[in-house]
Amino acid sequence: MPQLPTTSMAPSTQLTPEQVCDLPMGNLLAQVNVTLDTTEINEPGFFGYVTIQGSGRATIYLPSQASDLVRDIATRFLITTHLGLPTHLFPDVLQATVIRDGEVQA
Repeated sequence: MPQLPTTSMAPSTQLTPEQVCDLPMGNLLAQVNVTLDTTEINEPGFFGYVTIQGSGRATIYLPSQASDLVRDIATRFLITTHLGLPTHLFPDVLQATVIRDGEVQA
């Protein structure tokens, strides 16, 4: 499965992976200062990406043709990854690539 291009997101709150998975989406997005948008990248295996503005506000871009379930899982996975939390609650097939200052992080 292709990896997800992402950028690093500084956590604005201390959440557990369980909270990221369980909080109502609106509450979660507000707590981590994230908005949602769409991208026309609709390739198989691509779930989305995150951009971080200078203010620390993040936008998660999800494929425009993704189902509601895929959008929910991808959003929660990307938030978990960017907060630096363990991703053990998600299927192992989900992967993220973190790009910081134009460089892929190990």
